[in-house]
Amino acid sequence: MKVIILHGDDTQKSYARLRIFIDVAKERSWEVNYIDESAQSFEEILSASSLFGNERFFILKDVKKLGKKEYLWLNKRQEDLSGTLIIYNEGPLNAATVKNFSIGTKVEEYKLPVLLWNFLDNLLPGKGEFCVRSLHKILEKQPVEFVFSLISKHIRDVYWAKVDAASAGFPFWKINKLKSQASKFDVLSLQKLISVLSAIDIDVKTSKADLISELDLVLLKHLE
Repeated sequence: MKVIILHGDDTQKSYARLRIFIDVAKERSWEVNYIDESAQSFEEILSASSLFGNERFFILKDVKKLGKKEYLWLNKRQEDLSGTLIIYNEGPLNAATVKNFSIGTKVEEYKLPVLLWNFLDNLLPGKGEFCVRSLHKILEKQPVEFVFSLISKHIRDVYWAKVDAASAGFPFWKINKLKSQASKFDVLSLQKLISVLSAIDIDVKTSKADLISELDLVLLKHLE
């Protein structure tokens, strides 16, 4: 069995890659199985025979479903199993998780550009004008909808790190980074920013606002 891991911070690219795999599988009339949606165990799904004798194609989006037992079983049986297994994770997997898979597993990691990372790290009070300039540089190569989704998610993560870091489940390095950024905000400011971003999302989807203009205003007003 071929096992392929798709992960990384650039969820737009990793998901696009997943869609390509799914489209190719359907074009070839492969039997597509979504493991997360099945009531059967991981082992039962991968061991079952194809109903129509077609090539089998499996997708797992929640890697947390795999425990030590599943990893040991997969690594032991991988060469004997038929088909392709795609492990898709919305975000980066830590090195320890990737190491649970066999050496023959193909790993594709999609990283955000450095400019985007720097932009997110600088979403801080007093950095409004800097963030607006950075935003427009980023928009020369990235769609605004994607950047907006990253901003919204990042601010929620910063808030989470501030109010309940222990339950976030992020890697140690990420928690420390988020807590450092969160220390520059008070809780009320973050709550207000999350609320404003949510309102913008609704307005844009109902064609009541221009997303780039709204982002400019948010960055200047809430990070002044």
